[in-house]
Amino acid sequence: MKKFASRLLNLELLSEAEVQSICNKVSEILICEPNIPNKRAPVIVCGDIHGQFFDLVSLFRIDGIPSKKRYVFLGDYVDRGKNSLECILFLFLLKILYPENVTLIRGNHEQSTINKVYGFYEEIAEKYGSPKIWRMINEVFNLLCVGCLIDGRILCVHGGISPKIMSLNQIRRLDRLLPIGEGSEFADILWGDPYDGKGFQPSPRGSGYLYGEDVVMRFLELNGLASIVRSHQLVIEGYKFHFPERNVITVWSAPNYMGKCGNPASILRINETLDISDKDFCIFKSTPQKKEFLEKLEGFDL
Repeated sequence: MKKFASRLLNLELLSEAEVQSICNKVSEILICEPNIPNKRAPVIVCGDIHGQFFDLVSLFRIDGIPSKKRYVFLGDYVDRGKNSLECILFLFLLKILYPENVTLIRGNHEQSTINKVYGFYEEIAEKYGSPKIWRMINEVFNLLCVGCLIDGRILCVHGGISPKIMSLNQIRRLDRLLPIGEGSEFADILWGDPYDGKGFQPSPRGSGYLYGEDVVMRFLELNGLASIVRSHQLVIEGYKFHFPERNVITVWSAPNYMGKCGNPASILRINETLDISDKDFCIFKSTPQKKEFLEKLEGFDL
């Protein structure tokens, strides 16, 4: 598996059989995980990646690879960027190599109905001349976690909360292997966004809900949680605290999003105190989108 990762760093195209073997192996690991695994701090939380492979690799240069650090990824690994295939295969390989130290949460773009439209399908078709690998990887997406707890106190999800879900046990009971139905609780978790109003309002995205601080406070109190960490929205500063209580935090890890936004990105280091402040974010900028950058990664040893 390390050889496959090294080849990806050289931007080599893996064969269909090699991709199949990676998907089979990572599926064996993912199928055994609960909907919301609990991980101990310290943990590094990463937001949307969106096919930006060079920036994903650069991200690991900040705090090191998962052999020694625990990472939680909040979803949206594919679409928009040019190297979705390399991103997701690299993350699958890290999950295989370090299963306890890598948590992969599902984002709204880890759905075939979405990534068929926003770039991943087209990328696979161009690289392989067939959608077979696209279907193969989407089958793995069905196994990804719904969320993740940090020491039972911080809930990590892709988007947010749902008016149909009041307890973590309801999330634990979701059948994540079923298709994500329009208006389902799972869809709400993937598509939700915080807003300055009260209660829940249908999202202008067409799926999920906007959620206000009042319903967040109620959800946190009922479940003994301190905060929610999520991604799903570009924030031009790289991260954002929402609401006066700062109990919803957005982490964004795709710098210069889509090659034109000019934004920095961030990763979040959650330490054993579970207190999150500005100093816990590491800000980074986009890296040169050239193969030579990958070749010059000194000390990047899997």
